[in-house]
Amino acid sequence: MAISRQHRHSSWGPAALRRSVTVVLILIAAGIVHSQPRKEVRDGWQLASPSEQGLDIELLNELVNKLKSQEKAIRSVVIVRNGKLALEYYRDGLGRSTLHDMRSATLSVVSTLVGVALQKGMIKSVDQPVADFLPEALGEGVDSRVSAMTLRHILTLTAGFDPDVKQVGRWAFPVDFALRRPLVSDPGRKFDFNPGTAHLAARVVVSATGESVSQFAEKQLFRPLRIERYLWRIDRPGGSELGYSGLQLTTRDMAKLGQLYLQHGSWNGTTVVPAQYVEAATRKQSSGGPPMHWAYGFSWWIAPVSRLPAPFMAGADDGQRIYVNPGLSLVVVVASDPRQGRSTSQSQVDLVINDIVLRVLRR
Repeated sequence: MAISRQHRHSSWGPAALRRSVTVVLILIAAGIVHSQPRKEVRDGWQLASPSEQGLDIELLNELVNKLKSQEKAIRSVVIVRNGKLALEYYRDGLGRSTLHDMRSATLSVVSTLVGVALQKGMIKSVDQPVADFLPEALGEGVDSRVSAMTLRHILTLTAGFDPDVKQVGRWAFPVDFALRRPLVSDPGRKFDFNPGTAHLAARVVVSATGESVSQFAEKQLFRPLRIERYLWRIDRPGGSELGYSGLQLTTRDMAKLGQLYLQHGSWNGTTVVPAQYVEAATRKQSSGGPPMHWAYGFSWWIAPVSRLPAPFMAGADDGQRIYVNPGLSLVVVVASDPRQGRSTSQSQVDLVINDIVLRVLRR
């Protein structure tokens, strides 16, 4: 049974949610993209027609029809251009209030919380030893190299832990267990997309802030971005939020995270995450590797391109993606049905993003 912490702000009660679904520009029923302005919803987004933001209406219609008839793993697509929400697609029965499991894109949210904690002085540096926050790193049975492991090694997934050691039960990664895993390389030398390592970043946030991950996120990240509904899976009853998966947001709110990074950590003129951290998080910190085979920053994948600034994205091969292209002032969020399988979801998500960037967007 799924165990989650949930939050629903009073202004988003069930009746309000039903009302909001009826006013969204909706491309779903007829598969047609309309260019007239839509009614605003008080969630922080400014709306614009697709054509105003350089999106080809005819090609968008083709894309939507393909989503309905062929790419059936896709649950929702949101396109933001120049800071304005230009298009949103929802499969039948879903809407702007639907929460989507972000899966591994959760890592990028936890990384963002690290940046917030840095700004507030709760964390001194990404080069601070993990043992400063998690004394279990110095415990009995822990490889001596773990004592030199830093938060940077955790965020870049270069800690060196054995990837073949799995979690306890279906979800749990107790801190002492995660830190006692054998190392197969020295910290900083080898990338591995490892959920147990990613979970340690969330535990550092808890230790540094004195709050649960969701409490800190709600006050310092979700509230400034006007994210009012979410679920976050915890590892056991009374336990802690997962750092490697389990956060559920709407696609509109997922797009806010991408836009926050596109705006160098600023939202409505207020610094939420330090620009210096955003720059480092979205810059190549390691060569990366599977499953995306892109370079890796601080829990963001960095596109292997020569022209800078490079596109970057949250998510992996599990069908949930936040794609950010600074050169195009573009954010694309795609959420898919995890029941369709990783290969199907990933291939359809890739096709949608490529279609938007290479065909739909007029240069």
